[in-house]
Amino acid sequence: MANTFGQSEPKKGIRITWRGVVLVILGFLLALFAVQNFNTAQVTFLGMDFDIYVWVIVSVSFLLGMVLGGLVRGTARKLRKPKSEPK
Repeated sequence: MANTFGQSEPKKGIRITWRGVVLVILGFLLALFAVQNFNTAQVTFLGMDFDIYVWVIVSVSFLLGMVLGGLVRGTARKLRKPKSEPK
């Protein structure tokens, strides 16, 4: 008989990390904000005027921030990683 004390069988299903929980909460808050802000705002960009929903502006800004933050983090991680010396 094998000694399996203190070991559990691998669990099947979805594993969610704390980052996943934070993303779900942020997504919920963003959706709640979108529902409450259906009014439009006038935006001027490169000499053009747009009437656009506030929730679209915030959502696009949020998503761009997430993407750029991920790119910066990934790039910093690659730069910090020590290169292995050839043998």
